[in-house]
Amino acid sequence: MPVQESPLTRLTRHARNRALEVAVAERDGRAWSTLTWNELYRHVIDGAAGMIEAGVNPGQVVVIRVPTGIRQVELELATRVAGAVPLLLPEHLDAAEVGRLLDEIEVRLVIVDDESRLFLLRRAALLEAQLFECDDRSWERLRAMGLERRKRQPELLSWVDSVRVGAPSSAVLGLPREKSEAWLFRPESSGTLADLTADDVVVLTGEATDRFTTVVRDAHLTAGCTLAWVEHPEDLEGALAHFSPTHVLLDHAAARVLEDLVEAGTVAGAPWHPTPREVLEATSARVAEARLGSRARRLADDVSALAPWWGGRVRVLALDARVNRTISSLATTLGFRLGRIAHHPAVRLHLADEHAVVPVPAPAPVTVVDATSLPRRGRAGQELDSAFSLAPS
Repeated sequence: MPVQESPLTRLTRHARNRALEVAVAERDGRAWSTLTWNELYRHVIDGAAGMIEAGVNPGQVVVIRVPTGIRQVELELATRVAGAVPLLLPEHLDAAEVGRLLDEIEVRLVIVDDESRLFLLRRAALLEAQLFECDDRSWERLRAMGLERRKRQPELLSWVDSVRVGAPSSAVLGLPREKSEAWLFRPESSGTLADLTADDVVVLTGEATDRFTTVVRDAHLTAGCTLAWVEHPEDLEGALAHFSPTHVLLDHAAARVLEDLVEAGTVAGAPWHPTPREVLEATSARVAEARLGSRARRLADDVSALAPWWGGRVRVLALDARVNRTISSLATTLGFRLGRIAHHPAVRLHLADEHAVVPVPAPAPVTVVDATSLPRRGRAGQELDSAFSLAPS
């Protein structure tokens, strides 16, 4: 199997070829926030250099605990471009298990958007880790640190790429296991995601710590398509209406309630049919080649009124769950292909053995000039300053 291109190589290509195209979108209240591929590239490379400036070395582990959406994508990619390993921990992991998992590896940085997200980590020692409270202001400041570092060391990220050739870089997840110790593992899959292209628009549902959304995010980086990511099933209808996706990829939570969402769906603010359940049942009966009366045939014909609910151009629907008869019949009638994302069996990962930590060379010394000839500005230090720390001052 050929070695996959590095995150930096893929990101750079999309920033050049699809600079102004939307890379990622999230729900922001009633509106949608987006980043283009050029914006995502700039945020990621500056964020990666900022992490290195703060003391993160290739091969070290960065724990990320922030909300689903753009910031998660930015931080995960910045960690990967910095040569570090993003580690995502599900909320339902036992705190004692989290402590054991983290104490076995070298965690350099813990990133949270709020102090409350540290509760899951309360049993971990984290003796060598820094804490970074990543709100908008501090994320901007970390990126500014990274920009300064890249000015002083232009080949920094290329050097990191060179020392990490062939090393896996995708996110690592915690895997709860019944009646046994939790594992760390790196999700892998095959199937529908390999067919994504740059022109596709993907609507994705699910949490960042889900193996389904993790493999989709990596496929998005490879394809260079648009990713509209919502966490909760109730946001699906709005995403479909706003982005008119070509691919709809639903995690197990959204897949379980998809039939209910379709039945309760609205088009232009009004129910798509007065009796949606009867339409869905008639559609299933027609696909099953059951004998239908005249009323049932009329109801089955009415399923065409549901097409606008999906945005009008869906080609592929993939569910991280078993597809029931109703959804299968609906996809057949509306012309969707039911995609399949096959998860590879989880393999226990020993991060301490897999990743050798490689110290980053210091930038060349800066020539000292008369301070009166320069704008007054501080130089970024080697550690995160107090504004980036949750530790008591």
